[in-house]
Amino acid sequence: MIRSTITTMRRRMLSGLGSSPPRCAWKCGRCTPCKPIHVAVPPGRPVTMEYYPEAWRCKCGNKLYMP
Repeated sequence: MIRSTITTMRRRMLSGLGSSPPRCAWKCGRCTPCKPIHVAVPPGRPVTMEYYPEAWRCKCGNKLYMP
């Protein structure tokens, strides 16, 4: 019960406006720790923009994985 409460509190701290962080358990394969992070998603064409939408990804080491 304590562990689930801590997990819930961490998810609340990570979430802000918009969507909540994904559960990254097993998303990074055997790599640990696998943590949710916000990343900027640049457009598919080479255009200079001041704003990029953000998305959640799971990160382990220097690799990103889809949640």
